[in-house]
Amino acid sequence: MYTPARLIQHLRAYLEELEQLIAAGAGGLPAEALNIKHYLETLHALPAQQRLTAAHIRHGLALETHPEGGFYREFIRNQAYTVIFYLLPEQAISSWHSLQDTKERFKLISGDSLVIPKITADGIWKSAEAVTDDNDVVIEKNAAGFGDWFGAYPSGEYGLVTCECRGPFEFAKFKIAGQEDVSAFRRHNPEHAQLIDRLTPKNC
Repeated sequence: MYTPARLIQHLRAYLEELEQLIAAGAGGLPAEALNIKHYLETLHALPAQQRLTAAHIRHGLALETHPEGGFYREFIRNQAYTVIFYLLPEQAISSWHSLQDTKERFKLISGDSLVIPKITADGIWKSAEAVTDDNDVVIEKNAAGFGDWFGAYPSGEYGLVTCECRGPFEFAKFKIAGQEDVSAFRRHNPEHAQLIDRLTPKNC
């Protein structure tokens, strides 16, 4: 799960998608294609059994700090959808947040699973589902406005996923939970207080 082979396989597929979009003039980002190519060359040069670290991936994909926590880089954007790489190292979290008019799908491409708890827009506990090799996790679009609250944490040393947003993603349609939101989460779901607190944004 931490060796280069699986990540190489996924990056090849995304590079092919990017190059097709670029050729069609449909939202591929040439600089991002070049970045993925360079990292693929680095990965191919590694011993097959070398253990990839979160720091190696973060540097190789030139990931930046995300406001919700963790690290990301967008590599596809068009009118229909956006896709980012998203990395959560051990001890890091994606804090409670919500999206408007957007459907998001998480796919694991390196490392161990990410666990994604969900709370409804009304503040009621919904589920906690793991992104694994065999299971993509989907945050459904809410036609009435902002949808489920959700966050994430890694089950191992790190988890690297892709997040595809069909909307596409816009920061104007993104919000992080505030103090009143978190207080409501605790009030409605006392049996999940420990996990609610774990994913609470630092400013709360």
